[in-house]
Amino acid sequence: MDDHRRRRGSPPEAWTVRSAIPGRIRLRHPLLSRSQRAAEHVERVLFETDEVLHASLNPLTGSVLIRHDGRLGVDGLLERLNDGLAAALCGCRGSGLDRSAPRTLDRAGFQLTLSSCSVVLSVCAATSPFLAPASWAMAALAAGHVFYRAFAALFRERKIRVDVLDATVIGLALGYGKTFAGAFMVWAVDVGDVLLAGSMRVSRLRLSEIFGRDVRKARRLVDGAEIEGNVESLQPGDRIVVRSGEQIPVDGVVLWGEAVVDQHVLTGELVPVERATGEDVLAKTLLLAGKIAVEVRRTGGATRAVQIVRIIEGALEQKVRLQSAAEDFADRMVLPTLGLGGLGLALSGPGAMMAVINADFGTGVRIAAPAALLAALSRAARSGILVKNGSILESIHQVDAVIFDKTGTLTAEVPVVAAIVPCDSAFDEDRLLSYAACAEQRFSHPIARAIRRQALQAGVVPPPVDDSHYRVGMGIEVAIDGEQVLVGSRRFLERSGIATAGMAEHLAKLDAAGNSAVFVAVAGRLAGLLELRASPRPETRDLVRRLHEVHGIRDVHLLSGDQEAATRSLADLLGFRHYSAEVLPAEKAAWVRRLQDRGLKVAMVGDGINDAAALSQADYSISLRGAADVATDVADVIFMDGGLTHLELLFEISRDLRRRVERSIWLTAVPNSLCITGALAGVFGLGSSLVLNNVFNLLAIGSTMVPQGDTPLTPPPPPA
Repeated sequence: MDDHRRRRGSPPEAWTVRSAIPGRIRLRHPLLSRSQRAAEHVERVLFETDEVLHASLNPLTGSVLIRHDGRLGVDGLLERLNDGLAAALCGCRGSGLDRSAPRTLDRAGFQLTLSSCSVVLSVCAATSPFLAPASWAMAALAAGHVFYRAFAALFRERKIRVDVLDATVIGLALGYGKTFAGAFMVWAVDVGDVLLAGSMRVSRLRLSEIFGRDVRKARRLVDGAEIEGNVESLQPGDRIVVRSGEQIPVDGVVLWGEAVVDQHVLTGELVPVERATGEDVLAKTLLLAGKIAVEVRRTGGATRAVQIVRIIEGALEQKVRLQSAAEDFADRMVLPTLGLGGLGLALSGPGAMMAVINADFGTGVRIAAPAALLAALSRAARSGILVKNGSILESIHQVDAVIFDKTGTLTAEVPVVAAIVPCDSAFDEDRLLSYAACAEQRFSHPIARAIRRQALQAGVVPPPVDDSHYRVGMGIEVAIDGEQVLVGSRRFLERSGIATAGMAEHLAKLDAAGNSAVFVAVAGRLAGLLELRASPRPETRDLVRRLHEVHGIRDVHLLSGDQEAATRSLADLLGFRHYSAEVLPAEKAAWVRRLQDRGLKVAMVGDGINDAAALSQADYSISLRGAADVATDVADVIFMDGGLTHLELLFEISRDLRRRVERSIWLTAVPNSLCITGALAGVFGLGSSLVLNNVFNLLAIGSTMVPQGDTPLTPPPPPA
């Protein structure tokens, strides 16, 4: 066996090659059995190594089994693994994930090993009495951390927690000479700790699986040449080239080129999007076709992808309300359980007393609820739903009222050309549209995209441009066939000396309908205008109907700043029973409060920045701003694809989470209540209590740790 040591900055221990055959290698490092951080970094490095097909890490033995494609060099692999260990030891960022918490040793695996040895020794002592003293001492040593937690609860926190019950029953078992029972109880506690620690480690690995491998290399543009280098060396302002089939390694803006980008890992949208000059691209997304040059805006931990991971990791630290309520109930039951244990001692002896005290109500749900929350957050992330406040997942499906803001929420970002109105007999609709499309062909804002799309659908080919000038905030001046063409706002034309007074009545009707207009002037005279109308999201009408009919939510409201007629027309089109027009942004929070004053739980769906006050006031806040603004968005939930299609899936995930937590509570409460009743009646002893308590605790934990699948939506129960 060869030892491989890092040439510089080496951890004090070395990697050991335990076995190696073609396509398979087993390595060992002592740090893996002592540091959870080290294990996480090593697992992440292996996940990001293309040649690795599968890796299985055993923290108890400090070893890792690696299956690879045969191209893997041992020296190169060890170099990468040592980089991961060095990052773990110094508390640095690894693989884009910032670990700001201080480094702590993972003692759960060590404690489980110790308690397992204690159980084995106590079994041996049953047939070899001379081992009894060593067995008792081993059990007491293994129980040290349980006694410490009970001491900390009593004398530091000054609270009576379930840990006190655990320490009491273990102490009584050892005091009465029931060494195996005491050792087994310690082992059961340690199994729970390992399951909880393991589920949190797996959660971070699942996040890595969701967002894919990190790109290590990038081609930087320097004086027109492409120079390959490490992604870590890129700085804002650098320029890189990305080709078809490559992952975009940074957040940036397209300088030149066109591409089709798959960004479902961030947004959950299955349809690839087109990206061209001036448009943003995000790290972790895949370029399917084309070639683009990208100016770097954000790298490493500043990218949207890493911010999303941090938000999800923060959500994992929160407790669901049912878990907190169950733990509070379990803590409150400590003193009554001790009292019932005393009654059991008086009625049936020490065995009944220990059987009662062993039946605690908190262990199962304390581990099962975080595991259920992990499954829910993982499914949401896979579906493009970013949950910033994990606790709301438990009850958002019970919402009583939903408020939708109109602009950017119920309407698409890009408007539609509703009508083309010629104002001069020399211009027909096609000619007006061709001039407007010609002027807007170099721009990517929503109005330009709407005009170009209409020209494409109508089969209109824009004429060539002789010259072009953009007037900021006003419009565009172009030369077509030697004629001056102005395309833009009414103010732009009037400042250019072109009269529009004849269109005043028509414009008043447009304003009343909530529509807008783009004017076209040719050779100093008004040629006509293009009417633009907000385009409702195609999924909105069916969603509103299902909220009413399937989910039983009667209060579904539309808020709009438009005039009454336009708002009423949109409400009728989309199926809203309640709407309000001419609502200023500052008044939206007051609307939320009015519904809350009626005792309703209110969800607000809107703009995560401009609707900040209303979103903060709501019981549940949902934003459709997508992946670009996760850092500044104040909403609890963000739909990363910017659409409404995930709202019902969010309700389904919420219902599933609550079902899992409630099931774990029942699987914990019923058997333990049966244990207490049976012990007081003299039917159950300590052995029966140990079996019932721990078997059902493990069932409760296991029932919540199964990952949620992307199954079809199940209908909710009918409303009361």
